[in-house]
Amino acid sequence: MLSWRLGQPPSLDSLIFSNIVGNPIDPGVLSHNFHSLVTRAGLENVRFHDLRHTFASLLLQRGAKPKVLSEASGHASVAFTMDVYSHIIEGMQYEVVALLDEVLPAGILQRNNNTQQVLKK
Repeated sequence: MLSWRLGQPPSLDSLIFSNIVGNPIDPGVLSHNFHSLVTRAGLENVRFHDLRHTFASLLLQRGAKPKVLSEASGHASVAFTMDVYSHIIEGMQYEVVALLDEVLPAGILQRNNNTQQVLKK
């Protein structure tokens, strides 16, 4: 079954990687060809699956909604997506706290700074 036809734009259901007749490409063939490409590019230890992880990580860092990212990644649940990419969310927590600091009254900020200085000692 052809996933697209010449002269027509692909649909959301069109295959990204298909063989010459439009059927799904064998995953082993795809991995082998990808490995050949990255090797020729001088990259080491880069797997095809790493592209998926990079895609999701970059979108989360740019503020993508976890539900949308979960659906785009084909995950069964948002919880799974958040478990896999929680290390990125942890780094973003500092940014959220910095935003909160911008809206807190100065007295609260001063007390927090004093507490942090005591904790560092």
